[in-house]
Amino acid sequence: MNRRLRNALKGLMDPDIERRRRVMDSFVRATFESFIRYLYRYLGNEVECEDVLEDVYADIWENAGYLRNVTDEKQLLRTVYLYYMRKRLRQVYRRINRHLHLSQQDLKNLIAPELGVLEMTSQSELRQLLRRVLNRLKARERRAIELWMEGMSNRAIANELRTTVGAVKMLKFRTMLKLKKMLRDYCHED
Repeated sequence: MNRRLRNALKGLMDPDIERRRRVMDSFVRATFESFIRYLYRYLGNEVECEDVLEDVYADIWENAGYLRNVTDEKQLLRTVYLYYMRKRLRQVYRRINRHLHLSQQDLKNLIAPELGVLEMTSQSELRQLLRRVLNRLKARERRAIELWMEGMSNRAIANELRTTVGAVKMLKFRTMLKLKKMLRDYCHED
């Protein structure tokens, strides 16, 4: 392991935020190529790899304690995979390998569990309800949700909508809140 990376690993535990920020930059520069190469073998898509890696670096920033006893690059890669990447890769695999346009899990996430809408309605009624609610969304919100349900990453959606990744995350968050409210209102009408 080179000296720059070794110093960066030590500095990630520093309580001083400004020093940690500088060290994190050098850590990212020292590890980006090897991490992206490793992720590309599994995902085969650069945009997905960069999204996963962005989340991994954010997790490392929040909790770098697992990297405390790392002594070489192989151990670093193994530790980062076990404690930071594995969860993100599972999420990407689930999203990529979805076969249904709108899965049951997404419906449960979309509708508040206490409503019990899934138990009260048939599949055809649920589809009609979702179509009706989705038609009440703005075109941009509907397009973002459609792209998200197709399994596209935030960065790919941002490119499609010609906006930033942060704007897409906020758009999805606000749209999901709006959908939950519409569905809650629908349930209380009956």
